[in-house]
Amino acid sequence: MNTTSAGLSSAEAARRLATDGPNRITVAGGRRPWRILLDQFREWIVVMLLVSAVIVALAGEWSTAVVFVVLVSVNAGIGGIQEYKAQRTMDSLQRLVHAEAAVIRDGVTMTVPTADLVVGDVVIVGEGDSVPADLRLTEVDGFATNEFALTGESGTSHKSTTPVDGNAPLAERSDSAFSGTLVATGEAQGLVTATGARTELGKIADLTGDVPQPPGPLQKEMATITKTVGLMVVTITAVLLVVAVGASMSFLNALLFAVGLAAALIPQGLPAEVNTALAGASAALARQNVLVKQLNSVETLGCTSVICTDKTGTLTRNEMTVTDAVVGGVPVAVTGTGYGNDGELRGPDGVLTVATVSSDAVDLTTGLGAFLAVGAFASTADILPPDADHPDRYVLGDPTEACLLPLAAKGGLDPDRLREGYDQVRVLTFDSERRRMTSVRLINGTPVAYVKGSPDVVAACATRVLVGGPDGTVRECTDADRASFLDAADSHARRGLRTLAVAVRTDVDPTGDVDAVECDLTLLGLVAMIDPLRDEVTEAMDLTHRAGIAVNIVTGDSAFTASTIAHQAHLAGGRAVRTVAVAELHDMTDAEVLTAASGGGTVFSRVAPADKMRIVTLLRDSGRVVAVTGDGINDAPALKAADIGVAMGRTGTDVAKDAADLVLLDDSYPSLVTAVRQGRRIYANVRKGVLSCLTSNVGEFVVNGVGLLLYTVAGVPLPIPVTLLLAIDVLGEILPIAALGGDPEEGETLTERPRDPDARILTRWTMLDLALTGLVMGLLALGGYLLAWVAQGVSLSDAGDVADADPGVLAAATTVTYVTVLCTQLAAIIHRRSTRGVFTRYQLSNRLFWAAVAAAVIIMLAIVHVPGLQDFFSAAPLPPVMWLYVMASVAVIVAARTVIVRVCDRSSHQDSHIRTGY
Repeated sequence: MNTTSAGLSSAEAARRLATDGPNRITVAGGRRPWRILLDQFREWIVVMLLVSAVIVALAGEWSTAVVFVVLVSVNAGIGGIQEYKAQRTMDSLQRLVHAEAAVIRDGVTMTVPTADLVVGDVVIVGEGDSVPADLRLTEVDGFATNEFALTGESGTSHKSTTPVDGNAPLAERSDSAFSGTLVATGEAQGLVTATGARTELGKIADLTGDVPQPPGPLQKEMATITKTVGLMVVTITAVLLVVAVGASMSFLNALLFAVGLAAALIPQGLPAEVNTALAGASAALARQNVLVKQLNSVETLGCTSVICTDKTGTLTRNEMTVTDAVVGGVPVAVTGTGYGNDGELRGPDGVLTVATVSSDAVDLTTGLGAFLAVGAFASTADILPPDADHPDRYVLGDPTEACLLPLAAKGGLDPDRLREGYDQVRVLTFDSERRRMTSVRLINGTPVAYVKGSPDVVAACATRVLVGGPDGTVRECTDADRASFLDAADSHARRGLRTLAVAVRTDVDPTGDVDAVECDLTLLGLVAMIDPLRDEVTEAMDLTHRAGIAVNIVTGDSAFTASTIAHQAHLAGGRAVRTVAVAELHDMTDAEVLTAASGGGTVFSRVAPADKMRIVTLLRDSGRVVAVTGDGINDAPALKAADIGVAMGRTGTDVAKDAADLVLLDDSYPSLVTAVRQGRRIYANVRKGVLSCLTSNVGEFVVNGVGLLLYTVAGVPLPIPVTLLLAIDVLGEILPIAALGGDPEEGETLTERPRDPDARILTRWTMLDLALTGLVMGLLALGGYLLAWVAQGVSLSDAGDVADADPGVLAAATTVTYVTVLCTQLAAIIHRRSTRGVFTRYQLSNRLFWAAVAAAVIIMLAIVHVPGLQDFFSAAPLPPVMWLYVMASVAVIVAARTVIVRVCDRSSHQDSHIRTGY
């Protein structure tokens, strides 16, 4: 790198900056708000509605045009607001790097903007700093970094200057510090080896920016439906416009008829209904600690077939906790989890504690008092209370050290009072070569060394040992004692626990060299810790298995620790957990990786972001719907590549949250299972809404199509005007259909396998259902229309002349068509709600739905009976006999749908739940 301990010269740094560019990650711009709003007008349905609005406006039907425009605007508003999201993934990456860095140039230590760092700069970092670039360490003093967000490795990474293979996994490169990670303890000096996009952080940024956004199953389905319906509308309307003109209808009337027919065929409210249902589901999930950033992701959850979950912070609490100890050769269980002080020490004879909370009355040089004091003294970590940036207690320093503080408190000591009451006269910080740390404190005027470290190292330095339990005696430490001690440590390690040995030495010379201070130790015992499994994760994992969803752990943590958590969480159900280390992963073919991941129950350990991307991409490209959870920077590419990216709200980095579709506000895996349940529920409800919406379109088409035939053959006026058609679609059915999104589950959806993402709402059997139900609906409406003429004493052959002479008579007849279509449609919607028919307890659920039905009926009655609305919609009051006909039609449609459903059920096992469309 052509540099020295005096650093680069200012001139050379300027030259390299000009050549390599600034130490900054390039930000790719996202869609602007106006672009998001404009994109809402690119759907087929929206385009056709706008064209229809222009046509009727040119024809002078301004009120109808206004209705079209309002409908389009409402839909665009709902979709635009819900799709508008912060596209700040790269901005978040930049925020991880501090604005300035300490650097040696021209032999002088100075502060420069991090953007001005270049390869070869000598950088100095200390506790609390963010590493400003990738560094190769040249000097370290108790230096450790927290790389959890970058590697997924829980705990701190202790660093040294000993060279490491450059091809080693990121978490094992102890000779380097990486841009964006935080310094947990100590100080270090290092050479800049990479800046900007060439850093490990920058490589993740490139991966994240290059990931395409796949459309969800519902997006694909809605695109297919709207395009199909659009082509049908254009074709049929054009043909019937020609037919209408050929039937001696004036061009203006024929044009208005064609627009009315288009209005009948276009499911005008479908986009708004779907968006409203998804938005309602998003609100429900928010109440259950799941923030939805992408509306369509709610539905996609319903067909999730594989979950690739992170371990640390997702399945576990991301809070190191001491669960077991050995004190004086006696095993001790430690209760309580996390960084709180709730819990106790339980030995064979009951609860263990020091004699009193007052440390002055406790012997801190031997027994339980010394054992607990080591955790308080030989630690630089602090546990701080919640603040504006941290919703829970959080650690400043090494989490492995921090968990010893609650241990001391559970045993009856106050760590803060101990630290304040006994001066530290020397500290020997942890390093990767000695693998231990020592704090020398003055206890009643006598220097005492408190030591913690790797069990084999501490045991080798011990000449005495505490035996007989917390209140036992001290005697000479034999080889047998050391072997027994190490066996206990190995036993805990095999359970996936991290272990630390604790020891003490009294009357030590604090001025001696390191070896002199850390020798002749009294071995007190052992502490064992783990980042514990979150509450209810096991139950949630069992639910996931019953739902037919495969689950894998994909983590940057070690294989042994991750597999321990996998067993505790029931990752593989009743099968054996398979562990794939990163070296094995690199040697596997794509087919082998897919086999390992698709069945679930596999732990992929020490993976880099590119490895995680590979796993997710292979699963997704094989046709599976993949959900990925994560909270670190290293998770961002996979979160963005997955069908569903799920970030953690509490412990997640801004990068992960920005790349995700969902954010679990409580960081809880069970909340993800809740979201899957909601996804299945909402898809069932959306399908009900789609089928209900299309049913009325078929019925309206039958009314208009047969009406045109009657006009052509017998001169009977068309059965319904455009305004009343729009009243059905916009002011009638849209509210109940949208309210279907709030329907609860009918039965336990998590006992069913994920649905096929290629399955379609419009199958041949659902289309048969739509055709038959719509046909019955249309014929009932036409029957009412013709009966209305007869009830008014007008023969069908004279209907045209009478309508010209008295528009009120025509309005009375067309109003019957309107009321019949709307009421039979409401009955059909109610029937579709449940797989068990109309008269079930399930129908009593969802008060909002029944309020929407009541609102639709009230609006209908207002249109029929309120004078001003009568004129606007060309409506008229109905005589009692016609109301009886409408009620009879409702009964007929319910009976007809019961028969139709039975026919379709028997014809297709695939669509046996046609009533709910699920």
